[in-house]
Amino acid sequence: MHDDHWVDCCNHGRQQATFVCQHLLESVRTGQRVGFHCAREDEPRSDAWCDSCETVRQAEGGWNDRSEAVAGISLLCGACYDRARELNLRPPR
Repeated sequence: MHDDHWVDCCNHGRQQATFVCQHLLESVRTGQRVGFHCAREDEPRSDAWCDSCETVRQAEGGWNDRSEAVAGISLLCGACYDRARELNLRPPR
């Protein structure tokens, strides 16, 4: 990968750069479950978004200025992405 596909995380060091909605980013910080959807199931760290963003994306007929504004796409390290996916795909207790 090129250098622009990596990010230095204060918790995990140099990791693969991933992109998620602001709500998934916040879920990593708070532990609050928000759902998890990704662009490609066959890619381990595909762009991802939460249930709320999926509702807006569907209502808008896909990604556009409005749905992207709601998502507030954020950069996340690969290890934090894995945590967000695990948290939000795990069945509730």
